[in-house]
Amino acid sequence: MTRKQALSFQSRPVEAPDQRVSSGIRIRLYHFLSAEHALEDIAQRRLKISQIDQLNDPFELWCVYQKDRSLRDALRAYKNEMNARFGMLCFSKHWHNPVLWSHYADKHRGICLGFDIDGRRAKLVTYISQRPRLKMPPSREDADQLLYSKFVDWRYEEEWRSWIQIDERDPTTGFYFYTFDSHVQLREVIAGPLCDVPEARINEVLRGFDPKISPTKARLAFKSFRVVKNRQGFPQSRGIS
Repeated sequence: MTRKQALSFQSRPVEAPDQRVSSGIRIRLYHFLSAEHALEDIAQRRLKISQIDQLNDPFELWCVYQKDRSLRDALRAYKNEMNARFGMLCFSKHWHNPVLWSHYADKHRGICLGFDIDGRRAKLVTYISQRPRLKMPPSREDADQLLYSKFVDWRYEEEWRSWIQIDERDPTTGFYFYTFDSHVQLREVIAGPLCDVPEARINEVLRGFDPKISPTKARLAFKSFRVVKNRQGFPQSRGIS
């Protein structure tokens, strides 16, 4: 990359990511949390927006092959500007992977929330083993490759992500939040295998939501390495203290 090309990329206006899948399609996706944060988010009808500099993968927006310093400088400036203007909501396609519960739901003590997501508001992450070369000048498709690509070892997450333009921080927490709306609708609440939150407590924060939302208690599968629905329900329902 020449210095002129790098400066051209660096000076490009940062646009909202293209995350259209298909209008009218709703996708059931899952978001893992600690029990405390899950209950707070349900009660306040919101999800925390993650900023780029808070993510657990330092290769975010850094995934392309970087031959020279001029490209690295351009990417660093782009990443900094994206961090200042956008955050993301991250979801998984399924909730049965025990590694997701270990990493994102307080070691199976947390809660997984299932949402119906507007297909125009989320996009599937592509998992790659080799760092792609960024074409110059980059097209919109090339730029979006930075936003939806991760190293192949992250594929267990089956991640879908939604980029959100950030506005005002919550004055109490200092974080950014996305309020539940017609594009992000709560549909499931799954208590982890080691979660000790009573069913009654979950139902309490679910007041005012669709009455069809009934908490599910999860357990470890008996014949596979999966987390599955406990058909016996919550311990309290079985008369266990």
